[in-house]
Amino acid sequence: MQQLPLDIEIKADATFSNFIAGGEEANRQLVDLLKSVAAGNSEFIYLYGNAGTGRTHLLQGFIHQYSECFPQRLVAYLPLDNPQLVPAMVDGLLSFDAVCLDGLEHCLGNKEWETAFFNLYNHFKEQNKILIIAGDKAPQQLEVVLQDLKSRLSAMLIHAIQPLPDDAKRLLLQQKAEERGLELSEDVINYLFSRQQRDLPYLLGMLEKLDQASLQAQRRLTIPFVKQVLGL
Repeated sequence: MQQLPLDIEIKADATFSNFIAGGEEANRQLVDLLKSVAAGNSEFIYLYGNAGTGRTHLLQGFIHQYSECFPQRLVAYLPLDNPQLVPAMVDGLLSFDAVCLDGLEHCLGNKEWETAFFNLYNHFKEQNKILIIAGDKAPQQLEVVLQDLKSRLSAMLIHAIQPLPDDAKRLLLQQKAEERGLELSEDVINYLFSRQQRDLPYLLGMLEKLDQASLQAQRRLTIPFVKQVLGL
């Protein structure tokens, strides 16, 4: 795997094996598709979902598995919300074998960016390479200046990531707590879910805050301690 010369992190724990599909058949099918592409089946895939649905996790999971299957090939993950990026960097990906673009919505409305995406798409299609793009909306709902780009995006295999139900969010929160060395009891989780927002970005941000407070105070995550840290 070749990394681009940017401060871009591929998380070691962002793998297909620990992605929680939440009992959603569509999510399991998407993971299976990405696994087959990582094994060498060339496809163009567009996946979309709200923040916290796992778009980045799935793209980075693909990077890990593709790199394991084909260590000599060039694969790139590009988070398009990175302020260091410029359209010319997309042109620099033409020689790669597989590319994942994360957060397409951050660069739309700019003709230079859109032209770079359009050219990458056409080149990869001609060369039978792999292109995976993640956005926050379906292609037809994106605000795109270059209509030829929208038509190309609409021709990709399109998959919506289904949001997790509460029981799967609980499982994910416990999993992330365990990875941090924290014990998150059922009582504490029940307390949090009865009083806090339930969207994943908020829950994971709350876990980060609790982790830092626990380390500083050298205390377990009990309900009184959680109440104190979160000001409940």
